[in-house]
Amino acid sequence: MTDFPNSPKLPNPPDSSAPLTRTDNERGVATLTLNRPERCNTLSFELSRRLLAELRQIAADESTRLVVLRGVGKHFCAGLDLDEATNGAPIPFETLRDAGLALDDFRVRLSETAAETNESQLLAPKSDGRVATPFDLAARPFAPLSDDFPSTLPRFQVAPRLVLEILRQIRLTPKPVVAAVRGAACGGGAGLVSVCDFVVADSTFRAVFTETKRGLSPSLLFPFLRRKYPLAALQEFVLTAAPFAASRALDVGLVQTLVEPDAFDATVAAAVDRFLENEPRSLATAKRLFNAALLPTDAEIRAGWLEHCRSWASSAGREGIAAFLEKRPPRWTR
Repeated sequence: MTDFPNSPKLPNPPDSSAPLTRTDNERGVATLTLNRPERCNTLSFELSRRLLAELRQIAADESTRLVVLRGVGKHFCAGLDLDEATNGAPIPFETLRDAGLALDDFRVRLSETAAETNESQLLAPKSDGRVATPFDLAARPFAPLSDDFPSTLPRFQVAPRLVLEILRQIRLTPKPVVAAVRGAACGGGAGLVSVCDFVVADSTFRAVFTETKRGLSPSLLFPFLRRKYPLAALQEFVLTAAPFAASRALDVGLVQTLVEPDAFDATVAAAVDRFLENEPRSLATAKRLFNAALLPTDAEIRAGWLEHCRSWASSAGREGIAAFLEKRPPRWTR
């Protein structure tokens, strides 16, 4: 694992083979490090589950005052691990059919008397023939995801759900979350950066929202992004799916402090020092106040997840993911 000068340390080093490592220091700083440099820190299931579990534990632990989120290696996070989520191949039609997802059609059947809370039941075809959009289903409660996922849910549905849970948990954690980022942040990785309370980046940082390039719906991240960043800039980033540099990220507020690489670690340490000068309960109250403006509603989160799942099932999504896995341009490229 890369050693970061001036970053919080434990007396005993963490397991360097784990996809996520945590170190704590005597000042109450927990550093969560994405540790899959060979995969550009893509969000595997194990990494995502560990990250969510650590964030939930930190939220309830009064001895932890601040979180630093960073990545090992050249890049911060390249988003979802599509190879793992799809088992390295386009999603089989049988999987889509069994999940009740209609190809090229963001619709599901909705029972008039349905009281289901299980996500697999919500996505299954209903017998009454009535059609509902994801926004109809959004009215149902969006309960926190437990450690055990319904066994009937395909991985391509669980993967974006985990990302949503992580994004929401970062906002709900009553301690400041500081992102220390360099290199690329793509898709869900850019989403992680966007929900943190304070972002320190070096000049190698690049962000890109890749969904439209993959034939997927940007609905997963959009409810979090639209509350925090200028709509014109989001329109540019999402519609072009083009990388934007650290200086542009600074302009739109995705990054708060931008430095050259040789000053990066000292700047992260200085940001931590500034937060630790503040009273913990006051910071928690401040985060709750900001969440009134920044945290999407349950309805928006659920609708975004359902629409995103259906975009994976569409012919465009299947082609985009297949092209990515096969390292070729998608058919719509001109």
